[in-house]
Amino acid sequence: MAFTLGGRARRLVSATSVHQNGCLHKLQQIGSDRFQLGEAKAIRLLPRRTNMVQELGIREEFMDLNRETETSYDFLDEMRHRFLKFKRQKYLPEIEKFKALAIAQSPKVMVIGCADSRVCPSYVLGFQPGEAFTIRNVANLVTPVQNGPTETNSALEFAVTTLQVENIIVMGHSNCGGIAALMSHQNHQGQHSSLVERWVMNGKAAKLRTQLASSHLSFDEQCRNCEKESIKDSVMNLITYSWIRDRVKRDREIWS
Repeated sequence: MAFTLGGRARRLVSATSVHQNGCLHKLQQIGSDRFQLGEAKAIRLLPRRTNMVQELGIREEFMDLNRETETSYDFLDEMRHRFLKFKRQKYLPEIEKFKALAIAQSPKVMVIGCADSRVCPSYVLGFQPGEAFTIRNVANLVTPVQNGPTETNSALEFAVTTLQVENIIVMGHSNCGGIAALMSHQNHQGQHSSLVERWVMNGKAAKLRTQLASSHLSFDEQCRNCEKESIKDSVMNLITYSWIRDRVKRDREIWS
């Protein structure tokens, strides 16, 4: 079976939005002894500042677009009802399937997506449980092996060497706050003031190519171009890992 690498930028129409709740509350444990949600203790987040673009102090106009209307209902209670609905309508009717998945998984595809809440790979691509091994980070970046370990390349290693996935997809999207942060960062600025800045600067090469080729375009248009260039770099960075490079080479020999 061929081992393939690919990248895709998914179009997303809405602008970056914010959901502010002040702090998260403790999730009540629900479910049965077979299938349970655990407990999650809450930590107070930055007060009313959950958007990475705002945190970096750039593109304040994003904050006025697509702001969610605050409602009075208990969101965690809504999550509880959604879970019970999932258990009643999907888990119990397909319990044998989920029992099998509890024993082992054999996904055919690995997806590297953005952490953006609006771009869920399973929702966009219609994956069912067990079909895709997924890792998400800010701006869907894959760093080269020489940059050292990250949660993304550790997930990649497990997917390729243990799960033996056959395809890897880098899934990007438009209106990416991480890419906007990258494009807004001053190239001569030596110090990065936040973890987000330090992370997105892994896409600096894509940014510089974009600026060189499209300096005459608007900032938004440059961001769109950089989103695509960044995906190209991430796909190429996959080949820096020997266990991916060897699989690609082996499959090419089989199909040649």
